Amino acid sequence: MRRTISLLACALLLAVLLAGCGVSATESAPEPPAEGQETGVTGIWTADLKLTDVLNRALAEDSRIGQYLTLDSFHVELLACFNEDGTYSMHCDRKSSYFALEDLKAELRGALTSYLEDAAGETGLNMTAEELLTQAGVTMDDLLAEMDEVILAEDLIDRLHTAGRYLYEDGKLALTDDTEKEADPSAAEAVTLEGETLTITGGGEDSRFAGLFPVVFYRGS
Repeated sequence: MRRTISLLACALLLAVLLAGCGVSATESAPEPPAEGQETGVTGIWTADLKLTDVLNRALAEDSRIGQYLTLDSFHVELLACFNEDGTYSMHCDRKSSYFALEDLKAELRGALTSYLEDAAGETGLNMTAEELLTQAGVTMDDLLAEMDEVILAEDLIDRLHTAGRYLYEDGKLALTDDTEKEADPSAAEAVTLEGETLTITGGGEDSRFAGLFPVVFYRGS
């Protein structure tokens, strides 16, 4: 479970770092579980995936723009649907991803402005970012639009999806990424299920995702 969430987070961070904008707010809801009484983890779950710390660490590794861009908040909704037949699907909510990336776009504009002006100062040019870009025959909007066209952020967001089979027994949850493959009980991880709340604790040994966990899901669409 932690691995699946971490992989989705990693894919989203890739979209963020490479694009920063360009997705549509159109949302497709997960398919509801098969009819029947909800037992165990069966049902539709929503979690607030907090990526601020993870993203800021990744940005800090970029020696060019990282020092100019630190995010106050970056989070998206993570949707999970566990069906009675033992299958599941999980993806990042498109609408929340859209608004998070739009906020990042505004932050990125300011960071690029500061970066360009500092770079100009280091070469002895006393020019604003707007003046530099005008001299180059482009605008800030042109730069951001080119990022959209090259990276295709919407396609990246569309790929933030995983599906397979799951096994929930004795407070442990195991997932596969293949709907034809049964989940391995030996690979199950302990989770906490209390009423309508499902908590995934710990981030493993991967320091990239420190601060991402625990992830708390709430049952209900």
